[in-house]
Amino acid sequence: MPDTASTDVFHAKAIWEWLEPLCLQGGVNLEFKPAGSTSWPVLLDDAIVDQALIVDVSAVPTLEEPLARGDQFHLIGHVMGALVRTAPLTVIERLADDRRIQFRCSYPEYISTIHRRGTFRAPFRAEMGVTSRLTPTANGPAVDTEIRNLSLGGCLLAMRLVDAVSLTPDQPIDALELCFPNQQRLELKGRVRHIRTNDDWTLALVGLEFDELPIDSERLLWYCVKEIEREGARSALTSDKPLEPSLLFLLPQGRRPHPVSSITSTATPATGSDNAIARRLRKIADYLNAQSLQLQNGGLMASSLLSRHADTLVSLGAQSRESLLYALGYLESEPVGVQHALAVAVRAVDLARWQGHDNETLKAMAASALVHDLGKASLPAALLESRVPLSEAQRALLPAHVQRVSERLADCRWLSPEISTSVLEQVNERLDGSGYPRGLRAEAIGDLGRMVAVVDVIDALTRARADREAWALVDAYRHVLGHADVFDNVWAQRYVRLFGVIPVGSLVKYASGALAWVQRLDAQGRPSQVHMVLNANSRQRRLDLVLAQRGLDQLGRLEGVVEPREYGLSLSGSASRASA
Repeated sequence: MPDTASTDVFHAKAIWEWLEPLCLQGGVNLEFKPAGSTSWPVLLDDAIVDQALIVDVSAVPTLEEPLARGDQFHLIGHVMGALVRTAPLTVIERLADDRRIQFRCSYPEYISTIHRRGTFRAPFRAEMGVTSRLTPTANGPAVDTEIRNLSLGGCLLAMRLVDAVSLTPDQPIDALELCFPNQQRLELKGRVRHIRTNDDWTLALVGLEFDELPIDSERLLWYCVKEIEREGARSALTSDKPLEPSLLFLLPQGRRPHPVSSITSTATPATGSDNAIARRLRKIADYLNAQSLQLQNGGLMASSLLSRHADTLVSLGAQSRESLLYALGYLESEPVGVQHALAVAVRAVDLARWQGHDNETLKAMAASALVHDLGKASLPAALLESRVPLSEAQRALLPAHVQRVSERLADCRWLSPEISTSVLEQVNERLDGSGYPRGLRAEAIGDLGRMVAVVDVIDALTRARADREAWALVDAYRHVLGHADVFDNVWAQRYVRLFGVIPVGSLVKYASGALAWVQRLDAQGRPSQVHMVLNANSRQRRLDLVLAQRGLDQLGRLEGVVEPREYGLSLSGSASRASA
C-alpha cells in the first residue's frame, strides 16, 4: 500500500464540513498555480456553502495584486491530520475594509483530502458507539476489544491482559471486526506489530498492521477513517454552524448510540466478585499477565510491584490460609500459567510457614514462585504445545526460560539471591540429575529448591497439558511419593499431610447426592465446612448453603472428590454466599 491515500470530495455541503474547521483553527496557506510553488499563510474567514469563500491576506499584502488580477490559487490546510487542498479558486471581488485585505472567492468545485498512513490516526471516543472484536486464529474464539484509533495502515486496540498474553509480535490475525452504530461492519486482516501495557498495567495495548486490501475494502476503510475524523472535528467545534452528525455514528432509528463501555469495566469477571480475597488474587494475576507481556517485549521486571504482590500473598496466608487456598479456585478464567504460578506461590509459602520459616523468607519465596515460569512465553509455541515427548533438541531450549527471568530478577535488590536461586533456578531440578537448567543432583539442590519442586510438579500434573489429561490428585501424590530418587520424599510427605487428599477448594460428593466445595478441613484432613451448590439427583435446582460441623451429617457418607466439569460446575460460577 502507498504511504498516502487521497480522495476528492465534490458535494458542496461535504466540502463545507471540511473547510469549516479551517475557519476556526486557522493555519491555512495560499498557493498559486502551478502546484508546488511557494505558499503563504492566510486566513479563511468564512465558507458559505456552494457560494463563496472569504479569504483574508492582510498578513501578506503582496498577495493583493495577483489576486486582484485573477490569478488562480489553491487553499491548503490540515484538518485532524488530513491535508486538505481546494480545487483552483479565483477572486470574485475585493471586500471594502480599510483595515484588512479581504477577498470574496469562488466556492471550490471539489477538495482533495490526503492522509499520511504513517502519521495519522483517527481517534475513537466512547460516545461514537463503535465496538470491536478480535479473532486471532481461524478456529479460535473472538475476544472483545476497545479500539483506540484507526488509520489506513493499522489500528491500536486495548485488550484485557488475559486475552493478550497469547499474542506475539508479527503474529497473523485472522480478523478484526468493527461494528458501527448504523450497522456498518468493517472486517480487516493483518498482523500484530507490537504489544505493551498501559501505564498502570491494567490493560494490554496491541498495535495491528493491516494486510493489503481489495479496492472496495480499502475505500470502505478510508470512508470510516474520514468519518471518524469528521466526527471528532464536529464534537470539537464551538461554531454556531456545527457539523451534522455522521450517519455512521447514528443508530438506524436516527438516535445517538449509548457510549461503549470501557474494556476496564469488564476486565474482572462478575462471578465470585463477593470474595474479597479472590479480587486481590486477580490483581496479582493482572500483574503476572502484564509482566509477561513486558518480558516478551524486552521490558524489565517491575521490582516494586513484585514486592507489593509478594507481601499481599504472605499477608493473606497469615490471616486465613484456608480462605486463600479456597480463593485460588476463582481464577479459572486466567491463563493456565498464571493459575499455576499463583497456586505454586500460595502453597509453597503455606508449606514453608508450617515449617517455621520467617516472613522475609516467605516473601522472597512468594516473589520467586510467582515469576518462575514467566520466561516460558519466550519459548517456541511448538515446544510448549507439543503433544509428544520433547526431543533432545527441544529439551535443550528449556533452560533459556529460567535464565531469562533470573537475569531480570537481578534488578530486584530487595530479593535475597540465595532464596531466588533456590526457588527459581532449582524448581525444575531433580534429585537424579534429570532436571534443568543445570542438571543438579541431590546434594547440590537446596532444601527450599527440593520443596518447591514437589509443589510445582504436583500442581502441574493436576492440570491438563497438550500431551495429556490432568491427573487426579491421588495419582499425582503416588507419582511423587513413588519416585524418591527424583523428588524429595520428606517434602512430598509433608505436602500430603498439610494439604490432604481432599484439599480446600475441591468439589466433593456425598451419598445423598449433594455436591459441595470444601472450604475448611479438620485436623484429620476431612471437610469441616463446605458450600453445597447442587444435588446430583436434581441438577436443575442450584443450591447455596454453607454447612459446618453437625450440619454435614445430613449429607450422608463422603464419597470423595469429583470433577466439576462432569456436573457443569466451577467455583467462580457457583453462588458463594460466604467466604471460607
